[in-house]
Amino acid sequence: MVRRRRRLPSSAAPAALDDDDILSEILRRLPPLPSSLPRASLVCKRWRRLVADPHFLRRFREHHRKPPILGFFSHCVGVIKFTPALDSPDSIPASRFSLRLDGAEHSIILDCRHGRVLCVNRILLYFVVWAPVTGEQRRVDFPLSFRGNNARKWWPSGAVVCAASEQGHVHGGCHSNPFQVVLVATGGHGEGVFACVYSSETCTWGNVVSVLLPQNLSAISFCCANTLVGNSVFWLLFGRSFGILKFDLHRQSLDAIELPSGAIDFDKWGQAKCQFLITPADGGGLSLLYLSGFNGQVWKWKANCDGGVGWMVGSNFDLNSLLSLKAGVDNRGPKILGMAEDDNTMFLSTDVGVFRLHLESMNFTKLSIIMSDSIFRVRFPFRSFYSAGT
Repeated sequence: MVRRRRRLPSSAAPAALDDDDILSEILRRLPPLPSSLPRASLVCKRWRRLVADPHFLRRFREHHRKPPILGFFSHCVGVIKFTPALDSPDSIPASRFSLRLDGAEHSIILDCRHGRVLCVNRILLYFVVWAPVTGEQRRVDFPLSFRGNNARKWWPSGAVVCAASEQGHVHGGCHSNPFQVVLVATGGHGEGVFACVYSSETCTWGNVVSVLLPQNLSAISFCCANTLVGNSVFWLLFGRSFGILKFDLHRQSLDAIELPSGAIDFDKWGQAKCQFLITPADGGGLSLLYLSGFNGQVWKWKANCDGGVGWMVGSNFDLNSLLSLKAGVDNRGPKILGMAEDDNTMFLSTDVGVFRLHLESMNFTKLSIIMSDSIFRVRFPFRSFYSAGT
């Protein structure tokens, strides 16, 4: 005996949509793209009221957790430039996310994370924390201990982190949450590294911590963006060799990690032939990616059989095997643009466009943009929820 499905009355679906709670549940499952909520808001006044409600927007972010990458920020002649990464109708006009810096010749972008952009003025010694979606800007002056008679000797860098990241409550577009700024600065050979954390909740700087660097390391590299892995921020160090600086946000501690010298290929002028990228390791932990031409190698920082920790070769890969990447690329290979640490993907620039490569699966997609050159060549992927017009 075959049972026939009982059909609901034709009025059941419209009746369900008359319930604001049910309709909200449906609407918050729309794709987290910039055009989704503005389009929904045009249906009628009731839909517009629902999608504009702050409680709905919070639940929308919590449901999707990871917003799309809207584009890339870079610095060029005193202007923070935005390059949109999405196609129409989700593409954000570049002019909407542009920022002209005061003291342009001394200001650069340092970081982009959790819906905020961090810039620094190296001469006047202050940060600017900017939330492009809301337009909010906050100037954060360096602590007094970095502003004395020897202030010009510092080579400052920094990172911006959502304060909720330590508790694991970050939902991508968290520019309304409190934030922290990590200031790290080197003073050259023998001076070591100093770090301090600013809290937007208290509007104060914490205590200064420091660590001495090995003799072959002297400064923080600005050719490689910092990376957040767990509760720690990592920067690339350089000098006569290369290393990694680790700042633990929870313990408020600094550590310097030397890189395996045998893995770095130098030219006759002593310059490294490869590009570097600090990445999260599979299953947690720290990895470092080298890219020389089309050849890549991944090293992992992990425990060894002696009970200590050290570098171990993880994997090798050849981008020549990815035919779409090879097409139109010169012999020097693609250039590393940046890293999306929360889903372990890197961005590569070629003559034929920008590619997004997932480092665990090695799956890649081509973005419909071409990056123009700029003075500050590191690009910072910008991931955030954006619903202008709601």
